[in-house]
This record gives sequence, C-alpha cells and structure tokens, in this order.
Amino acid sequence: MLPLLPLHIVVVIPVIAGAAGYFLPRNAYHRLLFLVNVGIVVAAIAIFAEVRWGGEIVQYMAEWPRWIAIKLVADVYSAPLVLLTAVFFAGTFLFSTRAEYLDKTFLFLFVLLESALIGMFLSGDIFNIYVLVELGMIIIAILIMYKQDKQSVYDAMLYLMMNFIAMAFMLLGIGYLYRITGVLDLAALHERLPLLDDPRAVIVPYAMIMTAIAVKAALFPLFSWLPRAHGAPSAPAIVSAVLSGVQVKAGVYLLVRISATFSPVIDAAPFFMILGFITSVIGFLLAIAQKDIKLILAYHTVSQVGLIVMGLHLGSDVAFWGGMYHIINHALFKGLLFLTAGIIIEQYGTRSYAEIRGVLRHMPAIGIGTLAGVLGITGAPFFNGSISKYFIQQGLQGDLGGLGMLLINFGTTLSFVKYSLILFGKPNAPKPLTRDPWVAVISLLFGLACLAGGVLGGPTVALVYGPQYSAAGALGAQKLLTFFLTLAVAVATYFFVVKRIGGFLTMIRNFKFSFNQITVFMTLFFVGLLGYAWWFV
Repeated sequence: MLPLLPLHIVVVIPVIAGAAGYFLPRNAYHRLLFLVNVGIVVAAIAIFAEVRWGGEIVQYMAEWPRWIAIKLVADVYSAPLVLLTAVFFAGTFLFSTRAEYLDKTFLFLFVLLESALIGMFLSGDIFNIYVLVELGMIIIAILIMYKQDKQSVYDAMLYLMMNFIAMAFMLLGIGYLYRITGVLDLAALHERLPLLDDPRAVIVPYAMIMTAIAVKAALFPLFSWLPRAHGAPSAPAIVSAVLSGVQVKAGVYLLVRISATFSPVIDAAPFFMILGFITSVIGFLLAIAQKDIKLILAYHTVSQVGLIVMGLHLGSDVAFWGGMYHIINHALFKGLLFLTAGIIIEQYGTRSYAEIRGVLRHMPAIGIGTLAGVLGITGAPFFNGSISKYFIQQGLQGDLGGLGMLLINFGTTLSFVKYSLILFGKPNAPKPLTRDPWVAVISLLFGLACLAGGVLGGPTVALVYGPQYSAAGALGAQKLLTFFLTLAVAVATYFFVVKRIGGFLTMIRNFKFSFNQITVFMTLFFVGLLGYAWWFV
C-alpha cells in the first residue's frame, strides 16, 4: 500500500524543492523537479485511493479548533483533480526537457503554479481559495509574457486586469459573507446558511463570489480573457496546455464546490445550465472563424467548458458524473492538442492552419497524437469524449435538449474538420528538427489515454467517482451512425459553406471586446445572477 502523506506536504513539496534546488545547474534542477513530480503523483494516487475506498480526508492545520483552523479536504471532487494535476505537470516536464525557454526561473514558477492549483483543490476555506487563486493568476500572467513578446505582454496584462476586478468581486463577497455568518470554512457555511433568519441576506455575497468564479471558468460573456491567455503568440506550449488542461478546471471545480456550499438556500442550477449551453455554442462559433491553430483550440476550451457546466447543472446524476468525467477527458485531449500544436508551430514557422499541411507524414508521432486528440474532443466512438458526452446526453430532457447536444457536437466536429486539414496533404515544412524522444512518447501516451478512456469509459467512471453507469450505448451502432453522419454533414458544411463566407469570418475574427466592455459584462453578469437568485429564493 502506498504511504499516505499529510495533505499539506503534497501542497508545499513543489515549492520547497523549487526553492532548495534553484542554485543547481539547469539540467540537474529540471531532473530534480521531475523526480519531485513523480513523488507527488505517487502521493496523489495514495490520497485518491484512500478517498475512493476509505472516505474523505480532513486535515486541520496547527491543531486549531474546527471552523477556525486552515482546513484541507480531499474528497471525491478534489482527489481526482489533485491526481490529474500531478500527472499533467509530470507529463509536461518530460515533454519539455530540451525547450530553450525552460530556464530555472520558468521552472520555479511552473512548480509554484502546481502548488497553487493543488492547494486550491484541497482547501476547505473560502478565503484560502481566494488567496491561492490570486497567486495562480499572477504566476500565469508572468508565464504568458515570459518570452517578452509585445503581444503576449499586452495579453497577459489584460488578463491580469480582468482577473483583478473579478477577484475584487470575490473578496468583497467573502468579506460580506463573513460579516453575516462569522465563518469562512465551507462546511461551516453549509451548516449555518439555513439557520439565517432571511436567506436573501446572502444573495449579494453569493452573486459577487459566483461572478468571480464565472470569470475563472470562462463562462459567457466573461470568457474573452481565455483566448488571449491560452493563445498568446509567444506563450510556451506547456503553459497553454496547463492553462487549458488544468487551470481553467479550477473555475469549474469552484463552481461545483461553492454551489454545493450555498445549496441549502440558493439553487441557480437552471441559470448555469442555460449559460453553459450558450457558452458552448458561442465558443465553437468563434473557433470556426479562427485561422490561428492555437486560437481554434483556445475557443474550443470555452466551448467544452460550457458543455461541462451544462452537464453539471442538468439536475441528473448521470449527467453530473458525465460532466465530471469530461473535466478529466478535456484535460487529456486538449492538453495533448496544445502540446502538439506548439511543436507544429515551431516546425512549420506559422500558426495559420492554411499554411500547415502533411503533419502525419512529416512528424508521425505528433500527427498521431493530434489525431487522437481530435477524435477525443469530437466524441468519436471508442475515444474518451464519446463516453462523457454520452452520459451528459443521458441527462437531457425532451427533444429540445437532444437537439442542443446535437448542435454542440456538430459545431465541435465542424471546427475540427477545419483543424484536421493540417494533418493531411503534402508536407510543406523543412526537415523535422532533432527533438527529445520524450516529445513523441508523451504525445503518444496522452493519445493512448484518450483511447483507453473511451474503450474503458464505464469502468473508469466507476473507478474514479463510484457511480456505475453502462457506456454500451456510446459504443453501439446508433452512436456510430450518428457520429459518421455528423462528420459527413460537417465536412460538407465546411467545404460548401464555411470556405465561402471568408469575409464574414474575418469580421468575427477581428472583433475583440475592449477592457471597458469586459467590465460592463462583468457588472451585467453580477446583476443578472443577483436578480435570478432574488427572484427564486
């Protein structure tokens, strides 16, 4: 049996190792941090196993009393995400062994981000969550602008300003909530909220906190920071991969966690379900308009997050766990796509999908990894996305819900018909650069994980979360037929419609919200959620 470390050790080990080894030579420092990450993966597996078969783990720091001490909690929601984070960071360390930008400062910031994410997932105190989210936000901004490209610096500063405003909302909400309840512990809040004389007293802090979380989760209309951050021109591939694969899931996780905390007095599930659907549709529409392969992927992160949020708020157990499983699946296939996109851009010297051809022939391992990621995100049979999407679809009610899911699947497939053009044709790039073999190995391993997550989808959901649902329908003849019909219609739509409306797509592609417009949207979101909660409480 694996040793079970105290939860705080798992949080602080990356920081301690990063600080202690900083003055080692760069290669030795990189190897040290990779070995530390392997240890964190082992510790995360032990925590996951204990939670899955023994129950949640609760740790109070410094032996302070309950509700006062800083509390760490590993449960069915947080433990899988801690393991996902550990595996993802270990994989990206291997993938980027010879990257030129990977100096010691970058490595230290990278492991500091890992600590902030793991600490945020494990924290049972809303103020500590706020602090760790702020820390992660600053680290991400530095990593985005790390190569000091002019556009990336601008994108990072805009990201910072947007998130500073969002965090101001969150801090004000937390302060207001503490004044009303006298506690910051999430479990204590869950117990005390139903005891209030007037439940409407917490609507304002709830709306403030959830507005900030909606920004972190990139929900409509607050998602404009995400493409700028994930698709920043000079942002390293592993930064984009971690942002899309893990960091944006922090917002989704907080949406689940804080919604559960307020559930005794406020239920905004219909609000977020509709918002998730709108986010998903807007995301793929904007993705279709892009020519930059990183921006296509970035806008599809918006779309897939919308799908996850929709599934989590459908009011169905099978859809909820399908949404939770899609968090893991999205991390795998979108992280893989961003990693391979970085290699493709470096090799071809361009980010335009129209100027990249023949990736499968030119770089077979990268091409196979990209193809696996595309099959995963489109929900192709036998790949992981098909299982989580199938479970989400099982929770939809009526024909309207089915049509909505069909629309999302069609939009995703159409976007990746366009993206997949880079895989085929005659290669138009110089001879492939000599690369670390781990680049190919990690690409293929992530691709294999996408396949395994589909073939073994039902048992995987049961292993990770507990509920047992049959995934046979996702692999049946009807689903196969539906997928290939959707693919055929998407191919026809791309060649006979999308390619003929280039002027309209250019107009969409060039339109960007200004900072002032973004702050107005944030205020409108707050007012809308406030009004919804007031009306239905």
